[in-house]
Amino acid sequence: MLDELADLIAFLDARGPTALCRWRMWRVAPVAGGQNNRIYRATSDSADYAIKLTIRDERDRAGREHAALRAVASVGGAFAPRAVRMERERYRQPMVVQSWVDAPVLAAPPASAADWRCLLDLFCATHQICPESTPVELPEATLNAASAAAGRALIDAHLAMIPPEHYPEGLAPLLERLARWDAPTWPEPPRGLCRVDSNWRNFLRGSQGWVAIDWENAGWGDPAFEWAELATHPAYAVVRAPWAELLPAYAARMGDQTAPLRAQVYTTIMRAWWAVRWARYLYEVPRGRDARLVERPAGWLDDARRMYAQAVDVAMAQLDSSSCYRWSLGEATIISLG
Repeated sequence: MLDELADLIAFLDARGPTALCRWRMWRVAPVAGGQNNRIYRATSDSADYAIKLTIRDERDRAGREHAALRAVASVGGAFAPRAVRMERERYRQPMVVQSWVDAPVLAAPPASAADWRCLLDLFCATHQICPESTPVELPEATLNAASAAAGRALIDAHLAMIPPEHYPEGLAPLLERLARWDAPTWPEPPRGLCRVDSNWRNFLRGSQGWVAIDWENAGWGDPAFEWAELATHPAYAVVRAPWAELLPAYAARMGDQTAPLRAQVYTTIMRAWWAVRWARYLYEVPRGRDARLVERPAGWLDDARRMYAQAVDVAMAQLDSSSCYRWSLGEATIISLG
């Protein structure tokens, strides 16, 4: 079977089919996904796989995903696909093969109390995996921080790629406001497995709880950062999440008293991060940089300009809100992340 699978991957890597097809013993169906991967469902009489060919970059996407799935399996987790195979150099694109999870994808962002409980369960199960609980080695998560200073460094890394004379309107005032922000500090936070991408389209309704797919950015980090990544993700822009219940419940289950505080600080950082990230897109993409494996859709640039303007407004509002200064290390209450 492994030799047959290797031949199939070589076919997909070379031909990149864009429609349902048959190849030898396999039925191959392209799967709509992001711009950095080509994904296929490959089925035979005895196998059902998801095959992902990733863009080749410094993140080692295939290696990260394979390692993260192995880490989940090593602790008996059933909330991720099963790792099958990974190759970094054998094909034109790095690739990772995993079991196909035959469960429905969320059709919309979480809305009901039951949905948010499922998300809470998934986050707790993921974040309980730590370097001490698994023999699988993982790198640091691609987007994470353990302090406000480290979060500012994430923003600075993107700023360094934009010449100041090309800052779009509104960016300089935002940076000035961010520089005046006095963020709190906390003791060193715990480290756990972080997926990084909380897009609700990556969650499936499994028979025993939600299953998460797309682990290509996963690694070790501060689990509280995951809540900020979710709260600021564009996929949740119009979602009203029950933060006042979610984060205290999370802190209690994880035994992590400062998690709500850290999540609030990281949310402020991520609001500014998104504005800077959109600014970088607006600078690089028209100049032919930031190439993707799958072409961006028509109208992408207009959408990016709109997303940038919204991100600046939201980040400024977050920084100007009095809630930014109403934290206490001794409290597990939440003012707002939204």
